[in-house]
Parts: sequence; structure tokens; C-alpha cells
Amino acid sequence: MNMPNDNNDQNPFFQNSIVEKSVTALEERQQLLAHHVRLVARKHNHALFVFGAQGGLGKSRTILHILDEEGIEPILINSHITPLALYTTLFRLRGEETLFFDDCDSMYSSMPHLGLLRSCLWGSPRTVCYGSSQLPDGLPSSFETTARFIFAANVIPRNDAFKAVLSRCDLFELSATNAEVIDLMRSISQKGFHHLTPEDCGMVIDYIAENSDDRQLSMRLLGPSLRKLNYARGEGIDWRPMIKSQLQTLGRKNESTKRLDSKTKDLRLLQNAIQKHPDSVQEQEKAWRQVTGKSRASFYRCLQRLRAEHNE
Repeated sequence: MNMPNDNNDQNPFFQNSIVEKSVTALEERQQLLAHHVRLVARKHNHALFVFGAQGGLGKSRTILHILDEEGIEPILINSHITPLALYTTLFRLRGEETLFFDDCDSMYSSMPHLGLLRSCLWGSPRTVCYGSSQLPDGLPSSFETTARFIFAANVIPRNDAFKAVLSRCDLFELSATNAEVIDLMRSISQKGFHHLTPEDCGMVIDYIAENSDDRQLSMRLLGPSLRKLNYARGEGIDWRPMIKSQLQTLGRKNESTKRLDSKTKDLRLLQNAIQKHPDSVQEQEKAWRQVTGKSRASFYRCLQRLRAEHNE
């Protein structure tokens, strides 16, 4: 069990992203997550489960930042914890504490862990029991808790016992398409990075966007990539191969993210077609179908989505 470290899951642009006037789609989701965290911090809710297969979108960072704003110093629990250690922790922190379980995914497939979590997340009062001869002296076999809980994980396990845990929590998914990650990279690098100008940052981000292919982008990629540009300039070498080698190590997109990215790309290409042919839907259709290779029906579905987004 560890106390939270302010450097966990941070990127060097976080404060800039908070003050940007133009809010990206990913920042909007982060802001919505912040409201869910405040509900727990202000005792309107006692449990929140945040998930998202992509790392580096700001789950942990947003949670810790908002709790700090609310004057709450959470107890961070990460990695491995046994059922008995979990029961002991829940007992010792049964008052007004806020427990933050980060990257404890192995807990969610263990029936003993899930039983304890179900007990501490539901009931009036919320009573937790543990029957075992291994209980140390001074630790009762049951107790009541008024603590609050926040969980962050990459995936939701597919088992019925875990569904019972989720039913006792607010649930929030933080995910983004590659296009949305790129938009946030551009937004938070508008003031530059250390000795790099905004134009330098934009050049690196353009390269990432053009070479990500079907890789799953993460905000964690931005800071190291800009540092590689700084390093390469100092050494008089090309920075691109170093960044490309990093891109090749990223995981591939899951199918849902691929579909979202495809829709985002189609909308962007449609906007380009409209700019080129503002007075002719027929020409817009022709230009769009030429670059996408998709059908007339697909064009009109895409046009309908675009109009819906702009409330036309």
C-alpha cells in the first residue's frame, strides 16, 4: 500500500491543458470524469469505477488531481494485495478515508477479493465480514465501513461476481480515438515544450499522426517524443527513426477503436469535400467517395452524422 505520488501518470503539459480555452473531445471526457470524482469526494456517492483499455489518457492523473483540489489525500493501493491484506486495509481505513485502487486488475477475477468488495460497497450499514483462523489478534471478524472507493482499471472482467461489484459503483469509461489523442496533443503543446517551440511540437505531432497506422496512441507518447527531438538536435542526428521505433512498440487498436477512428476520418474527409465544393452536394459526394472508396449510402450517413453534430 502506497501513498499517492504527484508524479504518477503525469505528463508535463497537464497544467496547460487545464487552462486552454479551446477544449478538445478528450478533454471534455476528462472533465466529465472530474465531475464523477467530485461526487465521491463530496460524499454524494461512495464508489466510482473508471476503466479504459487505452493507457495514458489521464485516468489516474485526473482522479488524483481532482482529489487534491478537493483537499483529499487518498490511500493508493496498487499492484498485488492478498484477501487478508485487503480485509485488514478495509478495517483500518473504515472511517472517512478515500481508497484509490489503481491497476489492481488481478483482484477482479478473485472470488475472495470480490466478496469483500461487494460487502464494503453496499448496504445500510455497509458491513464487511471475514471468517478465518488467520485473522491476527485485534482484528474482528466483521466491521462497518463508511469509506469511499475509487477504482481504475484497463478492462472490465467478464464474470458475474464482478458484475455485482460494478452494480454498486458509478461506472465511467475513458477512451479516445487516435484523432482525439492527436487533437489533445496539439492543444496542450500550443505553448511549446522546454526549449521546443509550438512549431517544433507540431512537427513531431504531425509525424506521430502520419505514422501511427493501426497503433493505439497514448498521451504518454508525447513527452518522450519531444525529448527525442531535443536529444537528436543536440547530437546532430535525424529524430524521426527514434520516434518511429517507439511507435512500432505500441499495441494495436481494438476493433471498437478502429471503428471510431474510421468514422472520425470519414467525417474529416467530408468536411474537406464540403470546403472544396460548398455549393454542391453532388460534388461533395463525388469527392468523398473518390478518397474513401465507399458507397453513396455511406456518404449520406456520414453527412447526416456531421449535420447532427452541428445541430443542423
